[in-house]
Amino acid sequence: MKKTLIIMLLCSICISVQAQQRQQDRKNPSMLTYPVISTRTEIVLPQVNGYNVIKADLHVHTIYSDGNLTSSARVTEAWQNGLDAIAITDHIEVRPNVGAFETYLADNIKVKDDDRYKTDMNYSVNGARGTANSLGITLIPGIEITRSPMEVGHFNALFTTDNNLIHDEDALQSIRNAKKQNAIIQINHPGWARPDNEFTSTAEAALAEGLISGVEVFNSYEFYPEIIEKATNLGLYVSCGSDLHITSQERYGNYGMFRDMTLILAKDNSLEAIREAMENQRTLAYAYGDIAGSEELLKAFFKAAVSCKVVSADSKGNKRVQVTNNSSFPYVITFPGFSTDITLKGFTSIMFTTKDSEIPVTVTNMWYGDGKHPSTALEL
Repeated sequence: MKKTLIIMLLCSICISVQAQQRQQDRKNPSMLTYPVISTRTEIVLPQVNGYNVIKADLHVHTIYSDGNLTSSARVTEAWQNGLDAIAITDHIEVRPNVGAFETYLADNIKVKDDDRYKTDMNYSVNGARGTANSLGITLIPGIEITRSPMEVGHFNALFTTDNNLIHDEDALQSIRNAKKQNAIIQINHPGWARPDNEFTSTAEAALAEGLISGVEVFNSYEFYPEIIEKATNLGLYVSCGSDLHITSQERYGNYGMFRDMTLILAKDNSLEAIREAMENQRTLAYAYGDIAGSEELLKAFFKAAVSCKVVSADSKGNKRVQVTNNSSFPYVITFPGFSTDITLKGFTSIMFTTKDSEIPVTVTNMWYGDGKHPSTALEL
């Protein structure tokens, strides 16, 4: 009986709290309204080598090319998803929505015969600046050079100053035009719609001219493990772009996942600091629980996120050890004495007994090459 009363009391409290959420409208007191509060998923990551980890999506599309959201909505979505920075990278050559707009205007709005509509390729970026400023999101201006995946490939130009001046019939010249604006250029999804992950002849030519600074090793649900080492050897930063056309809720939220992101080790989330970090290859790529990048940076990231301490010890030298994940990301770890990998979820701990002064581990959801996972030691 007592237990039943307690449950009923708790239920009444919950109902009371819910009822209090309704309020009278200021202009129409006879109408009740519900407060709508936008919430953000906070992703907690450690400082690494003295740098903050900036969570960025360097590849998204809006309704102004072939995406489903406006650029302002993309920024709001990024804030809700826990990101710190976003690059708007609409296609130059692929803009089906523009044609739909023109058809709508031609069919539904009376205009003079000599009126014409010209697309401003900076509009999607400029239209998001106010929202970005209000939410504290760093907006990286960009554009995607979009040509045949077999012969040319796709390239993101980031930190652009005027997207209207980039296009040229020659794709390589388009890349050069972006570089003239001091843009940072990356190769997107190198294996998409191709029989292999080899760079296209255009990408190779751009690399030879020193025009390329980065490459995607993750794109949406695509993963290119062999590209990681190639990026390291070529001195390119690694990135992960969601390449969102649909909403992030459809791609990630419905499955309880963090969205794809590039982890940028920077002093702060200013454009200048983000750019400096990318130019110096201080990036990691995150997608679907996997993290990719250089072996050295992966080890530093893991050791900054995971702590280890002795909880108790006996007279025989056996030590009871607690390993704690102090970050939001999970780590899949091979521990000595365990027959299977252990998944150390975000903000959880595990315990085991050892006589050793350090614990050798391999983190199997971290990748620095095809089938290559970093090994390190947790010191007690």
